[in-house]
Amino acid sequence: MPDTDRIVLQGAESAAVDMVVRRLAEADIPGQFLRREGRMRDLGTEAGDVKLDWVDGVEKALQHPEWLAEAEAEAAQIVRQGVRHVIWSGMGGSVQTVYALKGMGFLDTPEMAIFPLDSTDAASLNRTLLAIAGRERVTLPRRSPAPDDMRRVLARTLMIGVSMGMTSEEPITHLEWFDRLLHEYGIPDPGAHIQVMTLPGSYLDDFARPRGSRMVPIQLDAENHTPGRMSAPATRVFIRPAALVLMAAALADRPDLTPDGESLRRILARAQVLYGVSHALSSDERQALALMDPWVRLGAYVAEAARGGRNKVFLVLPPEWAAIAPWVEQVAEESLGKGGKGFLIFYGEPVRRPKQYGDDTIFLQVCPSNLPEPDADAVDALRAARKPVLKLEIPLDAVEGVPVGLPEAAALFLGMKIAVATFGYLHDIVFVGQPAVEAYKKYARDFRDTPGDVTFGTEPQHTARFRSLTLNYESLLKKNLISWGDLQTAVGRLDGDIADAADVYAAILVLARRAKRLGYLDFTFNGELADAAREVFIRARHGLGAEHLRVPAKIRTGPSDYHSTEQSETDGPDELVSLRLVALKHSEPIAGSYSDKFLLAQARGTWQAMEDANRWILMMTFPELTADVVADLDAFFGNVGRRLPV
Repeated sequence: MPDTDRIVLQGAESAAVDMVVRRLAEADIPGQFLRREGRMRDLGTEAGDVKLDWVDGVEKALQHPEWLAEAEAEAAQIVRQGVRHVIWSGMGGSVQTVYALKGMGFLDTPEMAIFPLDSTDAASLNRTLLAIAGRERVTLPRRSPAPDDMRRVLARTLMIGVSMGMTSEEPITHLEWFDRLLHEYGIPDPGAHIQVMTLPGSYLDDFARPRGSRMVPIQLDAENHTPGRMSAPATRVFIRPAALVLMAAALADRPDLTPDGESLRRILARAQVLYGVSHALSSDERQALALMDPWVRLGAYVAEAARGGRNKVFLVLPPEWAAIAPWVEQVAEESLGKGGKGFLIFYGEPVRRPKQYGDDTIFLQVCPSNLPEPDADAVDALRAARKPVLKLEIPLDAVEGVPVGLPEAAALFLGMKIAVATFGYLHDIVFVGQPAVEAYKKYARDFRDTPGDVTFGTEPQHTARFRSLTLNYESLLKKNLISWGDLQTAVGRLDGDIADAADVYAAILVLARRAKRLGYLDFTFNGELADAAREVFIRARHGLGAEHLRVPAKIRTGPSDYHSTEQSETDGPDELVSLRLVALKHSEPIAGSYSDKFLLAQARGTWQAMEDANRWILMMTFPELTADVVADLDAFFGNVGRRLPV
């Protein structure tokens, strides 16, 4: 096999891992996948449905060129309709691929731009509208835009609502908002500006069918046996956005073009070559593939490391590929974070000095062949300090008419699922489904549908204040994770004040470490995270996490990450202290109406679900995200750092 046709993993060689890989090869892991049998079938089954169509979906698509031609024709029809902007509404796996492709630069061209949307904060709707208006060279005010300006923006915009889960409701709220705008501003044939891709019987399906919305199957073969987080690149979650951009560019050059599926075929063919799992392989060839496959070995290596306490993988990515990290995070954590098991993904910050990492972290350096090695000097320092560093070498090859790196990104999507499933096989984890998330969704629906405001906390004596911020820690006391006496003592030893939120949070971190429940920090902001606020959390991640506590930290947003990594936070490795934050008042939409009650209900619902799971969860509220509140947050984390013992 030429070097340009093989992804290579370096640094994962050891006698123990070699033995595990041989055992996996002897068990014919590729064959179990392809035949849908054995333990892989069992671990890939949810409620009797074998969800393994992702394994050979690309190969099947390549065997049916008419499917790819149809997918290109669908995209061409949208382009010929005059659409130049697509809002892709979805949650978790239904949208994470689009975020990755957009962040890698594949979904923004002069002819077409795609905007992922996965928030119930009107500020996210506003950001999307303003971005589209900018492409149309229209200036929209923050309220009451001119009707002609809105018509210009909406006339060339399509919303696609996507749900690969049965109970996701966020896309429904987006579609309702967008549909009202289309009718309010008199857009001709408003139904042509909305499409839906979902599962039969889902909440989104029940919403769309009575309204006559245009429905498109998610899988190319119209089946429904793929988990959302595993939908790339074989389903329309990957193929539709890629086709839209490719067809928009092609039709700009050749308006009379008849789509034949060739552009999509080239992407998938290159990805399939790098992937290698195929029905065409003999038994001996499948065994040889398992022995040399980088993804099987990656899964085996991390699985063995996790048994020894190394359950964290830090991704070292070139900037051009940084957007793929949240996709990797979701497929790993949502698939495997069950029953206290799984492994955790961290990313998004420069590699630190070796001494700032514990003995629980593996480093995975991803090296596309057309780019310099990311953080090369810092990674060399890790190796010199005998930290475990793996290097994933991805060869890029020019593919005619296809953006550089897109097929290789598709190959990474394919391979990483093999690594995750391999880990699940070795740790006996069902790697489909996300049962822990369903509890949060039910709570959120109940809080939303209850008359009146969503309230935060029932025990005011278990709150502390810091300027505009209110910290509620009642869950820790209710679940006996800490006692009132221990908290008072810990605050006193820090020379703090039990009424001061920064002092209380610092004391809780000390108690969590003492209880061996501080493997990482989580900061989850509910709603659109403004840049200034994000910088505060980045500083807190470094100051509290790296400098004081020597633990990694996640910076998340809700509700988007509740469909991505909440499964792991609720039911995966029990070693986090999670601080959830939400404003009690949010922006109004630029146009139309959109309530923030669902956003508040989701924040409240995840808090309750985490409490039920006996997790270290705290809730912080504040009136509204203003510059003063951002300054208060910055001062809060600064004071926490000053209280923590050196």
